[in-house]
Amino acid sequence: MYCAVIMPVYNEAPHLNQVLQSFADQRVPVDLLILVDDGSTDESPQILNQWAAEHSWIELVASDNKSKHAPGQKVVNAFNRGLDYLQRFAKKHSITPSLIGKFDADVVLPDNYINALKEAFVKNHKLGLASGHLYINKNNEWVYEQIAKKHKVRGPIKLYRKTCFDQIGGLKPCLGWDTIDQWLVQFWDWEVQTFPELKVHHLKATGQAYNSGQLSRQGSAFAHMGYGFWLSFLSLVKLSIHYKQPLLVFSGLKNYWQNRNALMVTKTQAKFIRKRLWKAILNNQ
Repeated sequence: MYCAVIMPVYNEAPHLNQVLQSFADQRVPVDLLILVDDGSTDESPQILNQWAAEHSWIELVASDNKSKHAPGQKVVNAFNRGLDYLQRFAKKHSITPSLIGKFDADVVLPDNYINALKEAFVKNHKLGLASGHLYINKNNEWVYEQIAKKHKVRGPIKLYRKTCFDQIGGLKPCLGWDTIDQWLVQFWDWEVQTFPELKVHHLKATGQAYNSGQLSRQGSAFAHMGYGFWLSFLSLVKLSIHYKQPLLVFSGLKNYWQNRNALMVTKTQAKFIRKRLWKAILNNQ
């Protein structure tokens, strides 16, 4: 199964070598790693150029200096630039990717990561989206990052079956894209699976640099997914507890209300999402 991974990179110089070395150390490597410089202002471009020059399986997409910061949208736009490059590369070299990955530049993979996921996709033809689990360093100990349930395929380490990726229409350029995609995978009757034994080191904890204003934008993400008021309220309460910011509920609801009509899914898909969410809440999942 030809596996192509796209990695947007923005100012990751301090740990970029460690991240890329974990890809180089894979027992079964990716067939293609496309590095997309997303307007870095540190030494990331020099590091990316060096890796691309020294490894035939790495391709580099140069910086787009017009890329402006927009939560969710910026990283998806960078990913899509990599996707465009992949399509041209595949046509030129007459290849057909079976798996496509979206990985962040702050994750260190165990050396069996790609091999284990490839085997999972081969064994289960209904598997559409898969990943390991993210761990963060707390007091010199690697612990599971509690921001999400263990069945959630996290944004920094997503691997899709290409036919599934195409069916869901790729990634939505908005905040919440990394939840919308998983809902759509299930909507189209593909399976989602995470593998607890694949422990990925997440070098920057999710949200560690977020301020309250950035966190409150999660309200707009819930609107994009068609959560409705009460599911958005409950989700914001959960976030406010996790980040210890009680006022987040109110600012998040304001963002939800302002974007309540900005659906990024169809009404039928939104209804599917709400039904699944309420079922999970009632079953305490």
